[in-house]
Amino acid sequence: MSELHFSVSGSGKTVVFLHGFLESSTMWEYLDFTDAGLHCIFVDIPGHGQSQVIEKSEISIEFIAALIIEKLLAQGINSFDIIGHSMGGYIALAIAQQVSFKPKVILLNSNFWDDSIEKKNNRNRVISIISSNKDLFIHEAIPGLFVRPNNNTKAIEKLITEAKNISIEGITYACIAMRDRPDLSDFAESIAHELVCIQGEKDSIVTESDMKLKCGTKIPFITIPNAGHMSHIESSHIVQKTITDLLFERL
Repeated sequence: MSELHFSVSGSGKTVVFLHGFLESSTMWEYLDFTDAGLHCIFVDIPGHGQSQVIEKSEISIEFIAALIIEKLLAQGINSFDIIGHSMGGYIALAIAQQVSFKPKVILLNSNFWDDSIEKKNNRNRVISIISSNKDLFIHEAIPGLFVRPNNNTKAIEKLITEAKNISIEGITYACIAMRDRPDLSDFAESIAHELVCIQGEKDSIVTESDMKLKCGTKIPFITIPNAGHMSHIESSHIVQKTITDLLFERL
């Protein structure tokens, strides 16, 4: 098994937290679940944070999901809910497909459909750019995830510092896995009673209009006002309360 880094806190309902591309499990530090009655398992996805790059030829979201399930089961964790931010949401859905039970799945600024041709081409451009100038890409990409970057300079600096520690191999692996992931729209509809999308109103990566169109009347979604792709930082209190209420079905 490739070495995956997990950190654990709290007790109560077990929830697996999956961060996004160029992030690590430290992204969840902006949300305080200390007294929420949650047994939180924070995962560093392969090649990010303290987790190793997968040294196998298979590159897929499904394979990452299988590795995470394997480690959870090895630790006696066989029932849990899942929250995934951005790329972490893709992995969350893949986990939900593979387990024998029905977890609640919360997608935070993520989606359930496959990349468009334009998006796939953008992934390929990223792979090309980072091979020659990884740091430049990171410096340009991360501030654009915020609606108000000037109000979040410390968070952006921290994200940039962490992202620079991710290897070219780790970033490349993630780009390929996201680029080639399947369309899970049908699966998302099939678990609509267990699935919720939390959407930043001004997210430029997953737009509110796309989310409304794809979810239709079948898949519930909640909009976080005046927040971008990093809604957990820009509107941390609202996101924290929304997630907690969803997990305990208080909405």
